[in-house]
Amino acid sequence: MKLKMICLAAVAAGTLAPAAALAQSTVTIYGRMDTSFENSKTGSVSQTLITGNASRLGFKGTEDLGGGLKALFGLEMGISSDTGASSTPMYRNSYVGIGGDFGVVNIGRIDSAAPSRTPIYAILSRNVEYVIHDAGATAIGTSIFNARTRVSNAIGYASPVIGNFVFRAGHYLNGEGLPETPAGPIRFESDYKQTDVSISYGEGGGPLGLGFGYGTDSKRGGALLNDFKNKWMLVGSYDFGDIRAWAVYNRDNFAGGPLSRSKVDAQMIGASWDLTPNSKIMGNYIRKDVQSDPAAKLKRFQAGYSYKMSNRTSLYAFYDRQDPNNRVGNDVIRVYGVGILHNF
Repeated sequence: MKLKMICLAAVAAGTLAPAAALAQSTVTIYGRMDTSFENSKTGSVSQTLITGNASRLGFKGTEDLGGGLKALFGLEMGISSDTGASSTPMYRNSYVGIGGDFGVVNIGRIDSAAPSRTPIYAILSRNVEYVIHDAGATAIGTSIFNARTRVSNAIGYASPVIGNFVFRAGHYLNGEGLPETPAGPIRFESDYKQTDVSISYGEGGGPLGLGFGYGTDSKRGGALLNDFKNKWMLVGSYDFGDIRAWAVYNRDNFAGGPLSRSKVDAQMIGASWDLTPNSKIMGNYIRKDVQSDPAAKLKRFQAGYSYKMSNRTSLYAFYDRQDPNNRVGNDVIRVYGVGILHNF
């Protein structure tokens, strides 16, 4: 009898093993290595350097929970490909969530690679082509447009595509990781709240893309002088075939003073042209108010060329010229370089 029970248990285990395997998570290992050789000149001072551009190693996956639900998770490490050092903080995102017919909800440290994405950066990236990458010398997403991606203590939501529209929302408790001190204005995470929402058209397909986003900050005790208060962004694009064009209008509102701006406007126009199936050129022109100088403007032009050696590997060249303040002399930053990008 004992031998018979052992045999039955073995058969049962063998029968249930495939079902147990089906319940396991499906994990994807992915990453990007992006390294460039550059010359940078600020005013009359120049340097040559090799630099990494937001290289990364990530793990993401799903588990079928049944009933149309699935669990979602991700963990992505930032790497400086030129030195091998990790980014600060080490992980670009670290989230867990649930997806279904209602859309997706995730919680943790969220960025544009998370299932919900971040609302304002999502509409920018949906419509704009960055010059080679939104990193390093050509970065504009956060440095120019304050599009707020990569936020901690976050909960994010993205709807399914409904009539070519997607709605996104994010709420963050001290998402920027400001110091929390018992005597300070930010004692706990909940003393600094941030909320972003966006609506995006064209995510289901078609040549036209439109997006509107709004974000706001709320600090215990109110905004201090020159603190960011809220923003809105309007962005659009159209794909003509070989040529694609886009435009962005962004306004950030601050607690300005007598020597600074309360309203900071930024505009960008840009286009890309597919020269061949494997090569393209692209460019952006940007104007932005300088918050710390009511009479000054930031002006920036960037252009790039990309050649796809395969679906994963590209060679590129770029030029970026930025005048951070047109009322200040000898502050223009010029950077040009060549590099290689590989996605895996």
